[in-house]
Amino acid sequence: MVLGSRMLSSGVGDVIVSTQDATDAGIAAGRKRVIPKGNRPVINTLRKMNEEHEKKAADMKLGWRVVSSAVLHRYPTITQDSEQWERDMWTVQDKIEDQKRAHFMSQVAGTEAQMIPDDNPSYEEIVESLPFKPASRTTEADLKNDRRSMERKLQNSLFLVVKRNRSTHSWQFPQGKLLDTEDNLRASAERVLDRAVGKTKRFFISNAPIGHYCYAYPSEMQQQRKQYGAKIFFYRAQLIAGTVKLETRLYTDLAWISRSEVGEYFDKDTAAAVEAFLPF
Repeated sequence: MVLGSRMLSSGVGDVIVSTQDATDAGIAAGRKRVIPKGNRPVINTLRKMNEEHEKKAADMKLGWRVVSSAVLHRYPTITQDSEQWERDMWTVQDKIEDQKRAHFMSQVAGTEAQMIPDDNPSYEEIVESLPFKPASRTTEADLKNDRRSMERKLQNSLFLVVKRNRSTHSWQFPQGKLLDTEDNLRASAERVLDRAVGKTKRFFISNAPIGHYCYAYPSEMQQQRKQYGAKIFFYRAQLIAGTVKLETRLYTDLAWISRSEVGEYFDKDTAAAVEAFLPF
């Protein structure tokens, strides 16, 4: 949603934010000021790093390898566990309702008013009356920490990462270079995803990337490829149905990871960038 006419570039995909007038109005009303996405510290750090890479590449008179990456997103399939403050609020609401009812009963005492008994079944009684047993919110994949399974962390978003057959920086989202025959980066991301895990039923959210990340090649590779490094553009796709089938000629393993597990699969700088644009 666009509020006003100002657009701020995040450095990791463009983000529309409210106008300064709207921000100032929120502060004047006593509300806590929210830092626009484009001004978050991690975004500023990435922007500065990208600018430094661009300058070095220009000084070395080297170009870039343009890469598309597909972030396959398995949405949460069950509701989140309620937090303590929510449970406390429900308790307060129940007490308020009990007091309202007690007050009303005291007002109609001794009159001809007839009250229907408030005899609602409890949660346990409702579950007991069901013709089936509800499934556990904790799955076998959770108990075994089976990260190859999509049936884990059902309350969270999960994202597919694949492992290349190499010793360093082996984990990545499915990715590949933009081909000369491809018109745009999204088409490249679609091809890369289909090549990695087969023709899954998925939906690409947008024609625009959710973020991008730049890095430099080692000096030997720079000389070999005549390129400074790579610019990776990430496109998010929603998994709608079906399972994935890993292309074993390209990748040796896969994992479905949550946002909080990104740091276990990527180096520190890359993880910080990825966490900045992955949805919750």
